[in-house]
Amino acid sequence: MDTADESSVYININDRLAHEIHQNLKELPANAKDAEESTVCININDRLAHEIHQNLQELHAKETEAEEFTIFRVPDHIRQKNKQLYEPRMVSIGPYYHGNVAFQAMEKHKWRYLRDYLSRNTRNNIEHCITELRGLDPRARRCYFEEVKLQSDEFLKMMLLDGCFIIEFLMKWYSGVPDDAIFNVGWVLPIIRNDLLLLENQIPFFVIQKLFNLLIFSDPALNPAEDNNSVVSSQVPKVPLVKMLLKYLSEGKEVGRPVIILIEIKHILHLYHLCYVPSRTVNKLSTKSFRIKEWLNPIKLIFVVLTFLGKLTLRRKPNPANGRVPRTIPSASQLQEAGIIFKSRKSENILDVKFQNGTLEIPFVSIEDTRRSRLLNLVSFEQCNTKLGMDLTSYACFMGALFKTTRDVTLLQEKGIVDNLLATNEELVSFFNWLTECSYLDYEEHYLKDLFIDVNRYYNSDWHKWRATLKRDYFTHPWSVISVTAAFVLLAFALLQTLYSILSYYRTN
Repeated sequence: MDTADESSVYININDRLAHEIHQNLKELPANAKDAEESTVCININDRLAHEIHQNLQELHAKETEAEEFTIFRVPDHIRQKNKQLYEPRMVSIGPYYHGNVAFQAMEKHKWRYLRDYLSRNTRNNIEHCITELRGLDPRARRCYFEEVKLQSDEFLKMMLLDGCFIIEFLMKWYSGVPDDAIFNVGWVLPIIRNDLLLLENQIPFFVIQKLFNLLIFSDPALNPAEDNNSVVSSQVPKVPLVKMLLKYLSEGKEVGRPVIILIEIKHILHLYHLCYVPSRTVNKLSTKSFRIKEWLNPIKLIFVVLTFLGKLTLRRKPNPANGRVPRTIPSASQLQEAGIIFKSRKSENILDVKFQNGTLEIPFVSIEDTRRSRLLNLVSFEQCNTKLGMDLTSYACFMGALFKTTRDVTLLQEKGIVDNLLATNEELVSFFNWLTECSYLDYEEHYLKDLFIDVNRYYNSDWHKWRATLKRDYFTHPWSVISVTAAFVLLAFALLQTLYSILSYYRTN
Protein backbone atom coordinates (compact mmCIF):
# COMPACT_ATOMS: atom_id res chain seq x y z
CA MET A 1 0.00 0.00 0.00
CA ASP A 2 2.79 2.33 0.86
CA THR A 3 4.44 1.49 -2.42
CA ALA A 4 1.29 2.46 -4.38
CA ASP A 5 0.99 5.82 -2.59
CA GLU A 6 4.58 6.70 -3.31
CA SER A 7 4.11 5.81 -6.99
CA SER A 8 1.03 8.05 -7.27
CA VAL A 9 2.83 11.02 -5.72
CA TYR A 10 5.75 10.51 -8.08
CA ILE A 11 3.44 10.58 -11.14
CA ASN A 12 1.75 13.80 -9.97
CA ILE A 13 5.09 15.50 -9.47
CA ASN A 14 6.20 14.43 -12.93
CA ASP A 15 2.98 15.76 -14.47
CA ARG A 16 3.44 19.15 -12.82
CA LEU A 17 7.06 19.31 -13.92
CA ALA A 18 6.21 18.36 -17.49
CA HIS A 19 3.48 20.99 -17.58
CA GLU A 20 5.85 23.65 -16.22
CA ILE A 21 8.52 22.75 -18.79
CA HIS A 22 6.00 22.90 -21.63
CA GLN A 23 4.88 26.33 -20.48
CA ASN A 24 8.43 27.63 -20.41
CA LEU A 25 9.14 26.21 -23.86
CA LYS A 26 6.07 27.91 -25.29
CA GLU A 27 7.25 31.27 -23.98
CA LEU A 28 10.63 30.92 -25.70
CA PRO A 29 11.37 31.30 -29.48
CA ALA A 30 11.97 27.98 -31.20
CA ASN A 31 15.71 28.64 -31.23
CA ALA A 32 18.18 31.48 -31.41
CA LYS A 33 17.98 31.51 -35.19
CA ASP A 34 14.21 32.01 -35.09
CA ALA A 35 14.61 34.87 -32.66
CA GLU A 36 17.18 36.48 -34.92
CA GLU A 37 14.93 36.09 -37.98
CA SER A 38 12.03 37.59 -36.07
CA THR A 39 14.11 40.65 -35.21
CA VAL A 40 15.26 41.03 -38.82
CA CYS A 41 11.66 40.76 -40.07
CA ILE A 42 10.56 43.52 -37.69
CA ASN A 43 13.43 45.75 -38.81
CA ILE A 44 12.60 45.19 -42.51
CA ASN A 45 8.94 46.03 -41.92
CA ASP A 46 9.95 49.22 -40.10
CA ARG A 47 12.16 50.32 -42.99
CA LEU A 48 9.46 49.51 -45.57
CA ALA A 49 6.83 51.41 -43.61
CA HIS A 50 9.20 54.37 -43.29
CA GLU A 51 9.89 54.32 -47.04
CA ILE A 52 6.17 54.25 -47.88
CA HIS A 53 5.55 57.14 -45.47
CA GLN A 54 8.30 59.13 -47.17
CA ASN A 55 6.81 58.53 -50.62
CA LEU A 56 3.37 59.60 -49.42
CA GLN A 57 4.78 62.78 -47.91
CA GLU A 58 6.49 63.65 -51.19
CA LEU A 59 3.16 63.68 -53.04
CA HIS A 60 1.63 67.06 -53.82
CA ALA A 61 -1.19 68.38 -51.72
CA LYS A 62 -4.67 67.12 -52.52
CA GLU A 63 -5.79 70.36 -54.13
CA THR A 64 -3.11 70.03 -56.83
CA GLU A 65 -4.15 66.48 -57.70
CA ALA A 66 -7.26 67.84 -59.38
CA GLU A 67 -5.11 69.67 -61.94
CA GLU A 68 -5.03 67.68 -65.14
CA PHE A 69 -1.94 66.71 -67.08
CA THR A 70 -1.62 68.39 -70.45
CA ILE A 71 1.68 67.14 -71.90
CA PHE A 72 2.02 63.40 -72.37
CA ARG A 73 4.23 60.61 -73.61
CA VAL A 74 2.80 58.30 -76.26
CA PRO A 75 2.75 54.65 -75.03
CA ASP A 76 5.56 52.53 -76.45
CA HIS A 77 3.28 49.92 -78.00
CA ILE A 78 1.62 52.66 -80.07
CA ARG A 79 4.64 54.72 -81.05
CA GLN A 80 6.79 51.84 -82.30
CA LYS A 81 5.13 51.50 -85.72
CA ASN A 82 5.26 55.25 -86.51
CA LYS A 83 7.99 56.40 -84.16
CA GLN A 84 9.29 59.07 -86.54
CA LEU A 85 5.90 60.82 -86.56
CA TYR A 86 6.03 61.48 -82.80
CA GLU A 87 9.63 62.69 -82.48
CA PRO A 88 11.05 66.11 -83.44
CA ARG A 89 13.40 66.34 -86.37
CA MET A 90 15.11 69.68 -85.77
CA VAL A 91 14.25 71.43 -82.51
CA SER A 92 13.41 70.01 -79.07
CA ILE A 93 10.89 71.82 -76.89
CA GLY A 94 10.33 70.76 -73.28
CA PRO A 95 12.02 68.15 -71.09
CA TYR A 96 11.22 64.92 -72.96
CA TYR A 97 13.93 65.46 -75.60
CA HIS A 98 16.05 67.93 -73.64
CA GLY A 99 19.78 67.25 -73.95
CA ASN A 100 19.42 64.93 -76.95
CA VAL A 101 22.59 65.16 -79.04
CA ALA A 102 20.53 65.14 -82.24
CA PHE A 103 19.35 68.69 -81.48
CA GLN A 104 22.61 70.26 -80.29
CA ALA A 105 22.96 72.34 -83.46
CA MET A 106 19.65 74.06 -82.74
CA GLU A 107 20.67 74.83 -79.14
CA LYS A 108 23.15 77.43 -80.42
CA HIS A 109 20.33 79.19 -82.27
CA LYS A 110 18.27 79.17 -79.07
CA TRP A 111 20.99 81.15 -77.29
CA ARG A 112 21.16 83.57 -80.20
CA TYR A 113 17.40 84.04 -80.12
CA LEU A 114 17.53 84.62 -76.35
CA ARG A 115 20.03 87.42 -76.97
CA ASP A 116 17.72 88.96 -79.59
CA TYR A 117 14.74 88.62 -77.25
CA LEU A 118 16.52 90.48 -74.45
CA SER A 119 17.83 93.17 -76.79
CA ARG A 120 14.28 94.25 -77.68
CA ASN A 121 14.09 96.08 -74.38
CA THR A 122 16.98 96.61 -71.96
CA ARG A 123 14.60 96.88 -69.01
CA ASN A 124 13.56 93.26 -69.56
CA ASN A 125 16.78 91.71 -68.25
CA ILE A 126 17.67 88.09 -67.60
CA GLU A 127 17.25 88.42 -63.82
CA HIS A 128 13.69 89.63 -64.28
CA CYS A 129 12.84 86.70 -66.56
CA ILE A 130 14.29 84.13 -64.16
CA THR A 131 12.41 85.61 -61.21
CA GLU A 132 9.11 85.42 -63.08
CA LEU A 133 9.72 81.87 -64.32
CA ARG A 134 10.81 80.58 -60.92
CA GLY A 135 7.34 81.30 -59.61
CA LEU A 136 5.90 79.10 -62.38
CA ASP A 137 8.24 76.14 -61.74
CA PRO A 138 5.92 73.92 -59.63
CA ARG A 139 2.90 74.57 -61.84
CA ALA A 140 4.86 73.88 -65.03
CA ARG A 141 6.22 70.58 -63.70
CA ARG A 142 2.72 69.38 -62.87
CA CYS A 143 1.69 69.75 -66.52
CA TYR A 144 3.84 66.77 -67.52
CA PHE A 145 2.50 63.25 -67.22
CA GLU A 146 6.00 61.89 -66.61
CA GLU A 147 7.97 63.26 -63.68
CA VAL A 148 10.46 65.94 -64.74
CA LYS A 149 13.76 64.95 -63.15
CA LEU A 150 15.67 68.10 -64.10
CA GLN A 151 17.00 70.22 -61.25
CA SER A 152 15.29 73.56 -60.68
CA ASP A 153 17.94 75.72 -62.37
CA GLU A 154 18.23 73.37 -65.36
CA PHE A 155 14.45 73.27 -65.73
CA LEU A 156 14.21 77.07 -65.59
CA LYS A 157 16.99 77.47 -68.15
CA MET A 158 15.20 75.05 -70.47
CA MET A 159 11.88 76.93 -70.18
CA LEU A 160 13.64 80.26 -70.76
CA LEU A 161 15.52 79.09 -73.86
CA ASP A 162 12.59 77.20 -75.39
CA GLY A 163 10.03 79.91 -74.63
CA CYS A 164 12.18 82.75 -75.94
CA PHE A 165 13.06 80.73 -79.05
CA ILE A 166 9.37 80.28 -79.90
CA ILE A 167 8.57 83.96 -79.29
CA GLU A 168 11.55 85.35 -81.17
CA PHE A 169 11.06 82.89 -84.03
CA LEU A 170 7.42 83.97 -84.43
CA MET A 171 8.23 87.67 -84.28
CA LYS A 172 10.99 87.36 -86.86
CA TRP A 173 8.70 85.36 -89.13
CA TYR A 174 5.74 87.72 -88.68
CA SER A 175 7.76 90.87 -89.31
CA GLY A 176 9.51 89.31 -92.31
CA VAL A 177 13.12 89.45 -91.12
CA PRO A 178 15.13 88.26 -94.14
CA ASP A 179 18.67 88.06 -92.77
CA ASP A 180 18.59 85.13 -90.39
CA ALA A 181 20.40 81.81 -90.60
CA ILE A 182 17.24 79.79 -89.96
CA PHE A 183 15.02 81.63 -92.44
CA ASN A 184 17.61 81.43 -95.19
CA VAL A 185 17.11 77.64 -95.44
CA GLY A 186 13.83 76.91 -97.20
CA TRP A 187 13.05 73.48 -95.77
CA VAL A 188 13.59 74.58 -92.16
CA LEU A 189 10.29 76.45 -91.70
CA PRO A 190 7.90 73.51 -92.39
CA ILE A 191 10.04 71.20 -90.23
CA ILE A 192 9.96 73.60 -87.27
CA ARG A 193 6.21 74.05 -87.78
CA ASN A 194 5.78 70.29 -87.58
CA ASP A 195 8.06 70.01 -84.52
CA LEU A 196 5.97 72.58 -82.66
CA LEU A 197 2.87 70.42 -83.21
CA LEU A 198 4.17 67.22 -81.59
CA LEU A 199 2.49 65.99 -78.42
CA GLU A 200 5.77 65.16 -76.68
CA ASN A 201 7.49 68.38 -77.78
CA GLN A 202 5.64 71.02 -75.75
CA ILE A 203 6.02 73.46 -72.89
CA PRO A 204 3.04 74.98 -71.04
CA PHE A 205 1.47 77.88 -72.91
CA PHE A 206 1.38 80.05 -69.79
CA VAL A 207 5.20 79.99 -69.77
CA ILE A 208 5.36 81.31 -73.34
CA GLN A 209 2.65 83.87 -72.59
CA LYS A 210 4.50 85.09 -69.48
CA LEU A 211 7.73 85.65 -71.44
CA PHE A 212 5.74 87.32 -74.21
CA ASN A 213 4.07 89.71 -71.77
CA LEU A 214 7.43 90.70 -70.29
CA LEU A 215 8.38 92.32 -73.56
CA ILE A 216 7.76 96.02 -74.10
CA PHE A 217 7.81 96.13 -77.86
CA SER A 218 10.03 98.51 -79.77
CA ASP A 219 9.86 96.69 -83.11
CA PRO A 220 8.24 99.03 -85.70
CA ALA A 221 7.10 96.07 -87.79
CA LEU A 222 5.09 94.79 -84.83
CA ASN A 223 3.90 98.25 -83.81
CA PRO A 224 3.53 100.33 -86.99
CA ALA A 225 1.64 103.07 -85.19
CA GLU A 226 4.62 103.86 -82.97
CA ASP A 227 7.62 105.97 -83.84
CA ASN A 228 10.72 103.95 -84.75
CA ASN A 229 12.77 105.43 -81.91
CA SER A 230 10.12 105.17 -79.21
CA VAL A 231 9.49 102.40 -76.74
CA VAL A 232 5.93 101.22 -76.28
CA SER A 233 4.93 101.68 -72.66
CA SER A 234 1.97 99.30 -72.68
CA GLN A 235 2.58 95.75 -71.46
CA VAL A 236 -0.18 94.44 -73.75
CA PRO A 237 1.25 93.66 -77.22
CA LYS A 238 -0.52 95.07 -80.24
CA VAL A 239 0.06 91.82 -82.10
CA PRO A 240 -1.18 89.06 -79.79
CA LEU A 241 0.84 85.90 -79.43
CA VAL A 242 -2.14 83.76 -80.44
CA LYS A 243 -2.59 85.72 -83.67
CA MET A 244 1.03 85.19 -84.71
CA LEU A 245 0.86 81.51 -83.81
CA LEU A 246 -2.36 80.93 -85.73
CA LYS A 247 -1.03 82.64 -88.82
CA TYR A 248 2.18 80.61 -88.69
CA LEU A 249 0.43 77.29 -88.03
CA SER A 250 -2.02 77.98 -90.86
CA GLU A 251 0.94 78.57 -93.21
CA GLY A 252 0.46 82.30 -93.63
CA LYS A 253 -3.33 82.44 -93.84
CA GLU A 254 -5.29 84.85 -91.68
CA VAL A 255 -7.25 82.75 -89.21
CA GLY A 256 -9.97 84.24 -87.06
CA ARG A 257 -10.95 82.16 -84.06
CA PRO A 258 -12.61 84.48 -81.49
CA VAL A 259 -13.81 81.52 -79.42
CA ILE A 260 -10.19 80.62 -78.61
CA ILE A 261 -9.85 83.76 -76.49
CA LEU A 262 -12.39 82.34 -74.02
CA ILE A 263 -10.51 79.05 -73.60
CA GLU A 264 -7.39 78.45 -71.53
CA ILE A 265 -4.78 77.25 -74.01
CA LYS A 266 -2.65 74.43 -72.63
CA HIS A 267 0.11 74.42 -75.26
CA ILE A 268 0.66 75.01 -78.98
CA LEU A 269 -0.79 71.66 -80.05
CA HIS A 270 -3.91 72.44 -78.03
CA LEU A 271 -4.23 75.76 -79.87
CA TYR A 272 -3.98 73.93 -83.18
CA HIS A 273 -6.66 71.49 -82.00
CA LEU A 274 -8.96 74.42 -81.21
CA CYS A 275 -8.63 75.60 -84.80
CA TYR A 276 -10.61 72.53 -85.88
CA VAL A 277 -13.11 71.83 -83.14
CA PRO A 278 -14.84 75.17 -82.34
CA SER A 279 -15.26 76.12 -86.00
CA ARG A 280 -16.97 72.85 -86.91
CA THR A 281 -20.67 73.38 -87.54
CA VAL A 282 -22.85 70.37 -88.08
CA ASN A 283 -25.95 71.32 -90.01
CA LYS A 284 -28.66 68.98 -88.77
CA LEU A 285 -31.44 70.70 -90.73
CA SER A 286 -32.01 69.19 -94.14
CA THR A 287 -32.22 71.96 -96.70
CA LYS A 288 -34.12 70.73 -99.73
CA SER A 289 -34.27 72.93 -102.78
CA PHE A 290 -35.67 71.85 -106.12
CA ARG A 291 -34.88 73.80 -109.23
CA ILE A 292 -37.25 73.87 -112.21
CA LYS A 293 -34.58 72.85 -114.70
CA GLU A 294 -34.01 69.61 -112.77
CA TRP A 295 -37.66 68.70 -113.23
CA LEU A 296 -37.39 69.35 -116.95
CA ASN A 297 -34.71 66.64 -117.23
CA PRO A 298 -36.56 63.38 -118.12
CA ILE A 299 -33.86 61.16 -116.57
CA LYS A 300 -34.05 63.00 -113.23
CA LEU A 301 -37.84 62.81 -113.46
CA ILE A 302 -37.67 59.02 -113.83
CA PHE A 303 -35.43 58.70 -110.77
CA VAL A 304 -37.60 61.04 -108.72
CA VAL A 305 -40.61 58.83 -109.49
CA LEU A 306 -38.66 55.67 -108.68
CA THR A 307 -37.35 57.16 -105.43
CA PHE A 308 -40.86 58.18 -104.41
CA LEU A 309 -42.19 54.69 -105.12
CA GLY A 310 -39.26 53.21 -103.20
CA LYS A 311 -40.02 55.29 -100.12
CA LEU A 312 -43.62 54.11 -100.23
CA THR A 313 -42.67 50.44 -100.32
CA LEU A 314 -39.40 50.48 -98.37
CA ARG A 315 -39.27 48.76 -95.02
CA ARG A 316 -36.22 49.21 -92.86
CA LYS A 317 -34.25 46.12 -92.07
CA PRO A 318 -33.89 45.28 -88.39
CA ASN A 319 -30.67 46.46 -86.81
CA PRO A 320 -28.43 43.43 -86.19
CA ALA A 321 -26.87 45.17 -83.20
CA ASN A 322 -30.21 45.42 -81.37
CA GLY A 323 -30.46 49.17 -81.69
CA ARG A 324 -26.82 49.94 -80.95
CA VAL A 325 -25.05 52.70 -82.84
CA PRO A 326 -22.95 51.24 -85.70
CA ARG A 327 -19.23 51.18 -84.99
CA THR A 328 -18.18 51.59 -88.62
CA ILE A 329 -19.44 52.16 -92.14
CA PRO A 330 -18.78 50.24 -95.38
CA SER A 331 -15.81 51.15 -97.55
CA ALA A 332 -15.97 53.79 -100.27
CA SER A 333 -16.31 51.16 -103.02
CA GLN A 334 -19.14 49.39 -101.21
CA LEU A 335 -20.97 52.66 -100.63
CA GLN A 336 -20.68 53.56 -104.29
CA GLU A 337 -22.16 50.20 -105.28
CA ALA A 338 -25.11 50.98 -103.00
CA GLY A 339 -25.74 54.21 -104.88
CA ILE A 340 -24.04 56.71 -102.57
CA ILE A 341 -22.47 59.64 -104.43
CA PHE A 342 -19.15 61.15 -103.28
CA LYS A 343 -18.51 64.88 -103.62
CA SER A 344 -15.66 67.14 -102.57
CA ARG A 345 -17.00 69.67 -100.06
CA LYS A 346 -15.63 73.22 -100.15
CA SER A 347 -14.49 73.80 -96.58
CA GLU A 348 -11.25 74.72 -94.84
CA ASN A 349 -12.08 72.37 -91.97
CA ILE A 350 -11.64 68.67 -92.67
CA LEU A 351 -14.29 67.88 -90.04
CA ASP A 352 -17.13 69.40 -92.08
CA VAL A 353 -18.39 66.05 -93.36
CA LYS A 354 -22.02 65.87 -94.50
CA PHE A 355 -24.37 63.11 -95.70
CA GLN A 356 -27.74 63.98 -97.20
CA ASN A 357 -30.05 62.35 -99.74
CA GLY A 358 -27.52 59.71 -100.70
CA THR A 359 -24.65 62.17 -101.21
CA LEU A 360 -21.57 62.05 -98.97
CA GLU A 361 -19.65 65.35 -99.03
CA ILE A 362 -16.09 65.28 -97.67
CA PRO A 363 -13.65 68.22 -97.57
CA PHE A 364 -10.49 67.85 -99.63
CA VAL A 365 -7.44 66.61 -97.73
CA SER A 366 -3.87 66.14 -98.89
CA ILE A 367 -2.06 63.29 -97.14
CA GLU A 368 1.71 63.60 -96.83
CA ASP A 369 4.19 63.10 -93.99
CA THR A 370 3.54 66.41 -92.21
CA ARG A 371 -0.25 66.08 -92.48
CA ARG A 372 0.01 62.50 -91.28
CA SER A 373 2.12 63.55 -88.29
CA ARG A 374 -0.28 66.34 -87.32
CA LEU A 375 -3.36 64.12 -87.51
CA LEU A 376 -1.59 61.43 -85.52
CA ASN A 377 -0.55 63.83 -82.74
CA LEU A 378 -3.98 65.49 -82.62
CA VAL A 379 -5.66 62.10 -82.20
CA SER A 380 -3.08 61.11 -79.57
CA PHE A 381 -3.78 64.35 -77.70
CA GLU A 382 -7.50 63.54 -77.66
CA GLN A 383 -6.78 60.02 -76.45
CA CYS A 384 -4.78 61.43 -73.53
CA ASN A 385 -7.39 64.01 -72.54
CA THR A 386 -10.97 62.88 -73.08
CA LYS A 387 -12.36 66.24 -71.93
CA LEU A 388 -11.34 67.67 -75.30
CA GLY A 389 -13.87 65.51 -77.10
CA MET A 390 -13.09 62.98 -79.81
CA ASP A 391 -13.79 64.89 -83.01
CA LEU A 392 -10.44 64.20 -84.68
CA THR A 393 -10.57 60.59 -83.50
CA SER A 394 -14.06 60.25 -84.99
CA TYR A 395 -12.81 61.70 -88.27
CA ALA A 396 -9.84 59.29 -88.31
CA CYS A 397 -12.15 56.31 -87.75
CA PHE A 398 -14.43 57.59 -90.51
CA MET A 399 -11.56 57.83 -92.99
CA GLY A 400 -10.20 54.47 -91.85
CA ALA A 401 -13.56 52.88 -92.63
CA LEU A 402 -13.63 54.39 -96.12
CA PHE A 403 -10.08 53.26 -96.97
CA LYS A 404 -10.14 49.48 -96.85
CA THR A 405 -8.36 48.76 -100.14
CA THR A 406 -6.35 50.66 -102.73
CA ARG A 407 -9.48 50.71 -104.88
CA ASP A 408 -11.09 52.97 -102.29
CA VAL A 409 -8.14 55.37 -102.42
CA THR A 410 -8.33 55.53 -106.21
CA LEU A 411 -12.07 56.20 -106.07
CA LEU A 412 -11.77 59.16 -103.67
CA GLN A 413 -8.82 60.52 -105.63
CA GLU A 414 -10.97 60.56 -108.77
CA LYS A 415 -13.69 62.39 -106.85
CA GLY A 416 -11.23 65.11 -105.78
CA ILE A 417 -11.56 64.29 -102.08
CA VAL A 418 -8.06 63.03 -101.27
CA ASP A 419 -4.62 63.65 -102.71
CA ASN A 420 -2.23 60.89 -101.68
CA LEU A 421 1.37 62.15 -101.61
CA LEU A 422 2.71 59.09 -99.80
CA ALA A 423 4.77 56.47 -101.59
CA THR A 424 1.88 54.11 -102.37
CA ASN A 425 -1.85 53.77 -101.87
CA GLU A 426 -1.17 50.74 -99.67
CA GLU A 427 0.73 53.00 -97.26
CA LEU A 428 -2.27 55.31 -96.94
CA VAL A 429 -4.64 52.39 -96.30
CA SER A 430 -2.26 50.93 -93.71
CA PHE A 431 -1.90 54.26 -91.90
CA PHE A 432 -5.62 54.92 -91.45
CA ASN A 433 -6.38 51.32 -90.50
CA TRP A 434 -3.63 51.38 -87.87
CA LEU A 435 -4.80 54.76 -86.56
CA THR A 436 -8.32 53.38 -86.16
CA GLU A 437 -7.14 50.24 -84.37
CA CYS A 438 -5.07 52.08 -81.75
CA SER A 439 -7.72 54.73 -80.97
CA TYR A 440 -10.55 54.49 -78.46
CA LEU A 441 -13.87 56.03 -79.49
CA ASP A 442 -17.18 56.11 -77.66
CA TYR A 443 -19.45 55.11 -80.53
CA GLU A 444 -22.54 56.11 -78.58
CA GLU A 445 -21.32 59.71 -78.37
CA HIS A 446 -19.21 61.19 -81.16
CA TYR A 447 -19.84 63.92 -83.66
CA LEU A 448 -20.23 61.57 -86.66
CA LYS A 449 -22.62 59.23 -84.87
CA ASP A 450 -25.68 60.40 -86.82
CA LEU A 451 -23.76 60.16 -90.08
CA PHE A 452 -22.77 56.56 -89.28
CA ILE A 453 -26.43 55.72 -88.62
CA ASP A 454 -27.72 57.40 -91.80
CA VAL A 455 -25.04 55.91 -94.05
CA ASN A 456 -25.62 52.38 -92.74
CA ARG A 457 -29.38 52.78 -93.05
CA TYR A 458 -29.00 53.90 -96.65
CA TYR A 459 -26.52 51.12 -97.42
CA ASN A 460 -28.72 48.39 -95.92
CA SER A 461 -31.67 49.38 -98.11
CA ASP A 462 -32.23 46.90 -100.97
CA TRP A 463 -34.14 49.56 -102.84
CA HIS A 464 -31.12 51.86 -103.03
CA LYS A 465 -28.96 48.99 -104.28
CA TRP A 466 -31.51 48.13 -106.99
CA ARG A 467 -31.72 51.78 -107.96
CA ALA A 468 -27.92 51.99 -108.17
CA THR A 469 -27.79 48.85 -110.32
CA LEU A 470 -30.45 50.26 -112.64
CA LYS A 471 -28.55 53.51 -112.99
CA ARG A 472 -25.21 51.77 -113.53
CA ASP A 473 -26.49 49.24 -116.09
CA TYR A 474 -28.99 51.32 -118.03
CA PHE A 475 -28.08 54.98 -117.57
CA THR A 476 -24.33 54.99 -118.10
CA HIS A 477 -24.07 55.38 -121.90
CA PRO A 478 -26.10 57.81 -124.03
CA TRP A 479 -27.64 55.07 -126.19
CA SER A 480 -28.73 53.20 -123.07
CA VAL A 481 -30.36 56.36 -121.76
CA ILE A 482 -32.18 56.89 -125.07
CA SER A 483 -33.34 53.26 -125.15
CA VAL A 484 -34.66 53.30 -121.60
CA THR A 485 -36.31 56.68 -122.11
CA ALA A 486 -37.96 55.45 -125.32
CA ALA A 487 -39.13 52.29 -123.57
CA PHE A 488 -40.50 54.36 -120.71
CA VAL A 489 -42.37 56.63 -123.15
CA LEU A 490 -43.74 53.65 -125.11
CA LEU A 491 -44.84 52.02 -121.88
CA ALA A 492 -46.60 55.21 -120.87
CA PHE A 493 -48.34 55.44 -124.26
CA ALA A 494 -49.33 51.76 -124.03
CA LEU A 495 -50.83 52.33 -120.60
CA LEU A 496 -52.69 55.39 -121.82
CA GLN A 497 -53.97 53.52 -124.89
CA THR A 498 -55.14 50.61 -122.74
CA LEU A 499 -56.84 52.99 -120.37
CA TYR A 500 -58.49 54.81 -123.30
CA SER A 501 -59.72 51.49 -124.77
CA ILE A 502 -61.24 50.44 -121.45
CA LEU A 503 -62.97 53.78 -121.02
CA SER A 504 -64.28 53.64 -124.62
CA TYR A 505 -65.63 50.12 -124.06
CA TYR A 506 -67.55 51.12 -120.95
CA ARG A 507 -68.80 54.30 -122.63
CA THR A 508 -70.09 52.33 -125.66
CA ASN A 509 -71.89 49.82 -123.46
